[in-house]
Parts: sequence; structure tokens; C-alpha cells
Amino acid sequence: MRIALATVLGIVIASCGGTAAPSPTPSAPGTRSAVPCGPTEVFTRHEHAHLTIVVRGQLRVVPAFIGITATSICWLHTHDTSGIIHIEAGDNRSLTLGDFFAVWGKPLSTTAIADDRASTGESVQVTVNQKPYTDPPETIVLHEHDDIDLELGPPFPAIAPYVWPPGY
Repeated sequence: MRIALATVLGIVIASCGGTAAPSPTPSAPGTRSAVPCGPTEVFTRHEHAHLTIVVRGQLRVVPAFIGITATSICWLHTHDTSGIIHIEAGDNRSLTLGDFFAVWGKPLSTTAIADDRASTGESVQVTVNQKPYTDPPETIVLHEHDDIDLELGPPFPAIAPYVWPPGY
């Protein structure tokens, strides 16, 4: 496991700062992603958003290496389990939370967050920068330092604002 992780990290670190032409994202079954991917990171646009997911009162981890494979890195990706979504894009097109979930290969809607679906009496509630977001969650356009909370419940516990680490 350590060797595999070290290999992936080595590829990611070695690929930083490139400008190679992107290719379409390979989509998981049932999803479509228009987010470009390529052999190296692209920094024409370099921003970060934060995602917190809570399901029935339980924090869910946003996995590391979403959008990163041994040979490719997508314009939307994660490096770790902090919930930070890296927006490292080759142009200024709008990229959405739905695009990120498509890269992840998981559903996102008013009734589903990743592997969890709302049952009778449950709903998905969304805040962006501590303000209620009433449109479908997949339509959230990602911006620098957005703090996005997705909750499926009840319960709907209060979520403290995300505190950005130095350097972001």
C-alpha cells in the first residue's frame, strides 16, 4: 500500500506545473463528465473550494485522489481527504459541483449525495459560504474559497465555517 501511494504521489508531484493539452475525463457508468484531464496539472486557473458532506448526522470523508490516476489528472481533483477540491484548469469555464461529482463517478442531486439516497421524510440541504442554496446542488459553480456543505437528513447538525490552512 505504501509503495502504491508513494508511486501515485511521485507521479502527481512530478506532473505539477505542466501545460499539456487535456483530454476528456473517463466517466464512470451512469455519469458524464466534461471536465478535461491530461498528463499534468494546468495552472491557468488555480483555485480551491471546500466540501463537507454529512449524512444522517455522520461526517463522510471526501476521498483522496479523486480525478487523479497514474497517467492523468483532471482539472477538478483532490489530493487528500481534507475536502479541498482543487480547481486547476486551463481556462475560465464554469466548473460545477456536479462536474466534480461526475469526475468522482458519484451521483449528486436533490435526493442523492454519492452513495447515499434520501428516504421518505429526508432531504438534501445545501449551504454555500454559510448561506442556504436552494437550487439543485449539482448546479453550484465552484469559486475560490467556496465553503460548500451538503447534508442529507435529518438530522442537520450545524457545521462550522471551514478554516483554510495557510497557503490556500
